[in-house]
Amino acid sequence: MLHLPIALAIGALIPIQTAANSRLRLSVGNQPVVSAMLSFSIALLLSILATAVLVGNPVPQFAPGTHAPWWIWLGGFMGAVFVLGNILLFPKLGAVQTVVLPILGQVIMGLTIDYFGLFHSPQQSVSLLRVLGAAVVLLGIAVVLGVRRNAASGDADGAGLWLYRLLGVAVGMGSAIQAAVNGYLGTIAGSSLHAAEINLAVGALLLLIAVLVTSPRQLTRTPTAGPWWMWLGGVVGATFVIGGATLVPILGTATTVIAFNAGTIAGGQVMESVGAFGAAKRKINATRAAGLVLILAGVLAVRLL
Repeated sequence: MLHLPIALAIGALIPIQTAANSRLRLSVGNQPVVSAMLSFSIALLLSILATAVLVGNPVPQFAPGTHAPWWIWLGGFMGAVFVLGNILLFPKLGAVQTVVLPILGQVIMGLTIDYFGLFHSPQQSVSLLRVLGAAVVLLGIAVVLGVRRNAASGDADGAGLWLYRLLGVAVGMGSAIQAAVNGYLGTIAGSSLHAAEINLAVGALLLLIAVLVTSPRQLTRTPTAGPWWMWLGGVVGATFVIGGATLVPILGTATTVIAFNAGTIAGGQVMESVGAFGAAKRKINATRAAGLVLILAGVLAVRLL
């Protein structure tokens, strides 16, 4: 049971990563792809250092004769897509839908991966009670975020907006795939730390290519001064990737991603309640507290039922 609180705690760090990367973006010419690349690069360096210290050899240790399927590289690709996808979705859908729609995709794909044992994940039964537990998590998230029907959604732009909404769900599904792939990669690359190195290296390379295409001049400029915590995005990113690669083989993909999301929502509420890391201070009211309780209950149901 200790693994579940660890997953919740790792998820609770994600709002810090979001705040840090958003602030770092201001220091790199308001270029979101550049801030994402720097965050991935820092996470990669920290992952290499952690692997060297804790394992002794930062080079991935594939056993002789090990067959590495082509999809082991999908983790880094999906990580980069998740970052870039959120950058694309935010101005089109706003903060609430940008958060909720990927979570829906993560829950759907997480349960699918568990049921079919995709990407060599441990196959787990997906009972009706587990599905109901996932639905409770989504309900709790909706309550916390204050999701409500938008009466204007049927306007002339409705079809285009639905395409972005489908993209949001797809991005979330890719994030669940990332967790599952990294879980398997950790079993053949030597450790979850080695898996994190590969994942972050692929993501950093893809984002570097994106920077070279979109804003190459920014690479020659020194970031302007800012608060110390704007560099924490990479620290959290390394923790998240290593944690996912470690926990998926133990908890299963669905439980891991749902626990991460539950922790993210709860951590975000706590961060806002104290106004930390530049967040606008907003107290937790009774409705949002009830939503957090629903989220925790749903996570426990997915894990235990």
